Amino acid sequence: MGEVVQFNPREQVFILKFTAPHPLKMRKNGTERISVELHKVDEEHGLGQAWVPASNKRMAQEKLCAMIEVLEFQDWCK
Repeated sequence: MGEVVQFNPREQVFILKFTAPHPLKMRKNGTERISVELHKVDEEHGLGQAWVPASNKRMAQEKLCAMIEVLEFQDWCK
């Protein structure tokens, strides 16, 4: 029999827009390649945008949720 070659899916960068609580709780161990930008809306909420490398949008959302607390993802993002 021949060798089995495993192909890993290619990652692309997804831009996710979301709402987050204020103050923001972050869990980061240093291996993430995620960039986050946050803007305070009021005393309880903030709007954010994150650039997350992943193989699909759902995986990108899961990676972001593992790093920070997200209240809701905005549907109007790509």
